[in-house]
Amino acid sequence: MIQVNQINTVSKNNFLSLMKSYESNYKIISRLIDFSVFKESNIKKNFYLKSNNADKKLLFLIKSLTKHTAIINFSYDYFENNVYVKYTEIKIYFDSKQIEILKSNNFNYNTSIKINNFHSLRLSKWYRSYFLSVWLNNCIQNGYSFECQSEV
Repeated sequence: MIQVNQINTVSKNNFLSLMKSYESNYKIISRLIDFSVFKESNIKKNFYLKSNNADKKLLFLIKSLTKHTAIINFSYDYFENNVYVKYTEIKIYFDSKQIEILKSNNFNYNTSIKINNFHSLRLSKWYRSYFLSVWLNNCIQNGYSFECQSEV
């Protein structure tokens, strides 16, 4: 049986582990979102993912799109229906099949500590990527699914 303190403790300090986590998250998000929605006509449009709980939705906005990347924002309607709180922003790399978390309301670190070396930066990115994988898997476990015609 795997203990909580054993999860992802091996090799989190190296670049290869970080890239593998980006690739793993790409696979997970492709189960949530039909990538055919990523086209120029959908930039700045909101789409929603429905969960098993019909009252709650997860919105995503296609913030920007290039030939090889997309930046999307996820928002929840936790408190009231149709009042969304921005949750996280991620960048999808279509060519390398990776995703990276750019911002999140729930991933705070001490901003008074300056990240001034490569090792600390990589470790910070690894933890963010790990957080993203846990969050995406939670979305799948809660039954969130996407339909291309689900524009808000």
